Amino acid sequence: MKKIQQFLQKPWLYLLIIAIGISLKFYHLDYRYFWFDEICTIQHTSGIPLYQYSDLIPENEIISIRQYKDLLDLKKQNYSLGSELKGLYTSTNLNPLHYTFLMIWYRIVGDKPVHYRLFSVLCFLITLPFLFFLTRTLFRSDLAAWISVSLYSVSPFIHMYAQEARYCMFWLFFIVVIHYLFLRFINEKKYFLWILYALTGILALYASVLSGLILFGHLVYICIFRKKLRIKYSITLLIVLAAFSPWIISIIENREEIMFALSWSNREEERSILPIIINSELYYYRFFINVKGWPIWSLLYDKLSPNQHFSLFFAISILIIIYSSIIYFFRKARKETLYFILIILLPTLTFFWISDLIRNAWSGGVIRYKLNAFIVILLIISFLMHRKIASGKIVYYILYLGLVVIGSYSIINASGNRCFEVYSNCDSYLNESTLFSEAQKPLLITDYSMNLGLGFGEFLTLTNEYESESIYILRASPNIENVEKILTGSEYSEIYIVHASDELIKNLKSQFGTRMDSLDIEGINSLWQINLNKNID
Repeated sequence: MKKIQQFLQKPWLYLLIIAIGISLKFYHLDYRYFWFDEICTIQHTSGIPLYQYSDLIPENEIISIRQYKDLLDLKKQNYSLGSELKGLYTSTNLNPLHYTFLMIWYRIVGDKPVHYRLFSVLCFLITLPFLFFLTRTLFRSDLAAWISVSLYSVSPFIHMYAQEARYCMFWLFFIVVIHYLFLRFINEKKYFLWILYALTGILALYASVLSGLILFGHLVYICIFRKKLRIKYSITLLIVLAAFSPWIISIIENREEIMFALSWSNREEERSILPIIINSELYYYRFFINVKGWPIWSLLYDKLSPNQHFSLFFAISILIIIYSSIIYFFRKARKETLYFILIILLPTLTFFWISDLIRNAWSGGVIRYKLNAFIVILLIISFLMHRKIASGKIVYYILYLGLVVIGSYSIINASGNRCFEVYSNCDSYLNESTLFSEAQKPLLITDYSMNLGLGFGEFLTLTNEYESESIYILRASPNIENVEKILTGSEYSEIYIVHASDELIKNLKSQFGTRMDSLDIEGINSLWQINLNKNID
């Protein structure tokens, strides 16, 4: 038994799991649908506001699909780095640093959609050593560090953001680094650590304004438990805030625009905020398993469907592990470590609780906003596992392996799905892509009236998906006139009306009469077709 105990504390097994997790980050990296938020990443990188992006496409003029695709190939647009930076930093954005790095990245690596996702993979990779150092510094254990990094590597939650061209993995890197530097900052009297912490704090705020909650937690910890460092930390924090002050001013000046951009999280129904808060603190099981739907929410507030029972079992099992680890951590952790964990977590939780109450929203239920909470829970579970495994409790190593297997399976299973779960119209868009890409020379007429109300940006997700180069598009104003005259001179295999407003549909119907028919194709939302050769009654 002693030899088994010693073997389980060696790094080789954990290194193997980490290697598996790293390998999975490249598995089906370019397979999933490049969805709206990822298109916004490219648009922000260009420095052109989304409301101006559509102006790059002429109205009431037929153009090739290539012109749409070229909008996402920033190298072809020959934007200068200076113009991109000027456009980015004169716009309203809560994550500007991410796009600044991407401006350099795409010039070196490439500007295809998969290249933007590769940047997230890179952020995942460089986070690994800092997570190791953070865990080892906090718990003074290499075993805890190996457990932490290995569970992080095969977390389906982390995997999703590591394969998504968004700011999340970039921000998570700074979350881990700033916690690590803070621990070094308060325990070592070295000036270069204060400088590194200040620089990281500035970058973290420009990576996400929510980093301010982390800095606030560090300030509270200093004020309560390290009073001798209050002056030094206050000076450091003032330097950080001074460097971020131009963006603070921009946020204040454009607060109405920001609130409008966040309005998608407002709750329309008259449901109490309490269930929202409860659910937001119960869905942490998604850190370690990927299941369809929200089985716990369905159990508590809606109707649990028969196919959710299996998912519910695993969700509850993982929640038991999480909250058992929290209880154990409260009982066994050193007080200094316990208070550190509590204080860096509570500002994030309370901010979203209060914000949702004031705004009547459910943004606290958006899991990507709680990346800091994931790191805290990961650390707490690693604390339990390393203490139990080190003391020879094989059952906990089995539990650890169970989390590894479930996480790895979830990653492989999710990688076979072309759609992110949050993108509700993805399946319909994929069916559209197949239909139009297989046509010989189709013409699409649209005014970007999309199902999610995201307009031109969402339409770009469709054109990016089309495989055929023989597709032509007429961006029509709702009151367009003489459409048949515009079509004269070119032959099209099919003429479709897609993602059109009611006004445009009514207008075209008045021009083409019975030659325009509504199509009922399974798996595709509203679609019309014009048949110019059809006899008029």
